[in-house]
Amino acid sequence: MKKPTKSLKAFCEKQELVRLAYSDRSNPRVVPVWFVVVGSDYYIGTSVSSPKWKAIKRKPRVGWVIDGGEDKKYKGMSMFGQAEEVTDKKLRAKIYRALGEKYFGSADEPNHQEIWGEVDDPDTVYMRLKAEDGSYWEY
Repeated sequence: MKKPTKSLKAFCEKQELVRLAYSDRSNPRVVPVWFVVVGSDYYIGTSVSSPKWKAIKRKPRVGWVIDGGEDKKYKGMSMFGQAEEVTDKKLRAKIYRALGEKYFGSADEPNHQEIWGEVDDPDTVYMRLKAEDGSYWEY
């Protein structure tokens, strides 16, 4: 799989949403979700009781798009692969902190804690988006 340019990677990391595609029992779904990059991997989170997690747990094959731009200058990536649950406590803590910093300025922000609970909250699941292939564009 071809790797994105440094400028495209930086652009994608700064975007606020990833559009995640998955299959529920009867229909395809595409939902916007918050994400973070830890190391070189993309991560998302949700509640363990969410329909999204229940569907992905059954069928972890997913697709995702991160894109943006303006004035006829567009960049993005469209990927597909697997969503893998993160169970490592240290990595879960990194993801938790990264989400807090990206979306609230701090993992200690009360709104962040209201959404994600405490750092080791068992009601929150984090997933790594493991790419198998995809495409990139910058024009």
